[in-house]
Amino acid sequence: MHLAILMVTAFILYGCVTAELGNRIVPDEVKWIEIERTTRAEVVARYGLPPLEFPQRPTRLRKATYVYMRRDPAVFPFYGNLQPTQCQFWVVYNEKGIVQDYGFLGDSCHNGQLQDRSLHLADAD
Repeated sequence: MHLAILMVTAFILYGCVTAELGNRIVPDEVKWIEIERTTRAEVVARYGLPPLEFPQRPTRLRKATYVYMRRDPAVFPFYGNLQPTQCQFWVVYNEKGIVQDYGFLGDSCHNGQLQDRSLHLADAD
């Protein structure tokens, strides 16, 4: 009986917890990045090593991705509303480690602001 009560309590408390993974990077925090000037070392110094980094075949470019995920607490008893939000900030570097492009994926990144791939173009206007 005690085990059943403990399990039900744990299940209810799990739904009341906000879970976050990664560091959230928003458009206002990347305006300092300049295409064909900023280096990988500068980006890593500010945001840390990216959790994902892959070569972009067939080119010599590399794409680094910083991922942020958040799951808000459930409203008891409606556990069906557990919808995580995800934001990805990505940077493409050439073989010398110079930024070639960057942007965001995911609705939670923008807050109605700048959109994917047009981020650096919006600042140039």
